Amino acid sequence: MMKISASEQVQAWLAGLPPETKRRVRLALRGLGRGRGNIKGLIGPLAGFNRLRVGGLRIIYRQPRAREIRLEYANNRDVIYELYREILSAKSPR
Repeated sequence: MMKISASEQVQAWLAGLPPETKRRVRLALRGLGRGRGNIKGLIGPLAGFNRLRVGGLRIIYRQPRAREIRLEYANNRDVIYELYREILSAKSPR
């Protein structure tokens, strides 16, 4: 079993979900902790990150250590990748 931690953004996003959606996401996160789920490695500017798909929702995460998962960002499929790319580019030194 993996240890899963979440950024403040993911925690706030999860807290704001409707109850049924929140239940589905929590179930998917339990599966992720066991190495299961609709997961995919990302490429391009988001290389090194993975995504977990839960219906139309996406959670971007990374695995900094062998038994640890860090949930970095979560949002709807249609906006998540562009928004997180912008956040990463704003954080990186120019």
